[in-house]
Amino acid sequence: MVFFATRGLLSKSFDPVLENNSWADIAEAASLGIAPWNPGDTKSFVLNGQVGNTSFSNLELQAFILGINHNAALEGENLIHFGIAMLDGTLVALCDAQYGTSQSKNGYFNMNPNNSNSGGWKDSYHRLALLGNSGTPASPPSNSLLAALPADLRAVMKPVTKYSDNTGGGSNTASYVTSTTDYLFELAEFEYHGARTYANSAEQNYQQQYAYYQAGNSKVHYKHNATGTAADVACRSVYATNSHSFCRLTGSGNASTTTATSSWGVAPGLAV
Repeated sequence: MVFFATRGLLSKSFDPVLENNSWADIAEAASLGIAPWNPGDTKSFVLNGQVGNTSFSNLELQAFILGINHNAALEGENLIHFGIAMLDGTLVALCDAQYGTSQSKNGYFNMNPNNSNSGGWKDSYHRLALLGNSGTPASPPSNSLLAALPADLRAVMKPVTKYSDNTGGGSNTASYVTSTTDYLFELAEFEYHGARTYANSAEQNYQQQYAYYQAGNSKVHYKHNATGTAADVACRSVYATNSHSFCRLTGSGNASTTTATSSWGVAPGLAV
């Protein structure tokens, strides 16, 4: 069955198999509010380029739908949120050669090269440089994940308003939760679990658990370069009562914390 959308005298069809649609078509369906797909459906893309100190060469992955019109009143309407990524049906996180170690320099998959969560998600090295939110999809920063995404995907990526603790410093203070505009974003603790354990207790007032995880799908990620090995994954949530840590998704899929310098798996979201 093919789904049709009509705008004026123009008619557009969308294949119910997500993979069979172009990124441009997927974005158009989202903008029309008629996306005929479901959380977990996948669309292939190729990752190519330098991300920090790590090179990816023609790595074929699948973006998967995390949610459709997710938290739309706060984050933006008529958007499809995707997770990066799956690899042949396995949920994976991108890992660098220093995975699981503490790194005090730029270029690694840590949150900050200094052992601090000051400035929270907003000012983190991870957000600005590694993922590339200091630029735009049309002009991505060098050596960022944003720059390594294919041009046809970057051409339709939309900004998302995300709420996080953007102050840090070790105080569980409600006013520390503010918004950022992101093209790539690590998921917050509540977006994975639908519950708060270590994050600022006010974050959940502005967040929703993603439909993909709310449906009971596994949160366990595996290393992209060793898919038999489970990976811990970075979260954007600050550990609210600690001045040098962020939240983390463990290799068992549970909530935990980590020092800001620790290099863990990268499994961000994006929206079209």
